[in-house]
Amino acid sequence: MPSKVTLRGRQIICSQIVTKDIQLAAYQYFFVKGIVYSPNGEPLANAAVEIVLINNTIFPIEEKRLGVTFTIADGTYGVSIPYVANREYKLIAYAALEEV
Repeated sequence: MPSKVTLRGRQIICSQIVTKDIQLAAYQYFFVKGIVYSPNGEPLANAAVEIVLINNTIFPIEEKRLGVTFTIADGTYGVSIPYVANREYKLIAYAALEEV
């Protein structure tokens, strides 16, 4: 079972959506960290990262928003996520609004 999974920026930029299937140990929480980049490869400060729990064992599929975290100056973020067996997670990055 992997203790670390890395998604490369090129994967995300080229395909817009990246799906990675991994088997997690049955811990109560796990930690996800990453860096949000702009399309031209610069780290994005103050970008929002929304965390969504997906239950696809029922129809219609149910999505529950768990929360939002924000990137710091170097574009990094980290968040502790509750482990829920047989569920999927979706992380959606939103660029920060530019000051006028």
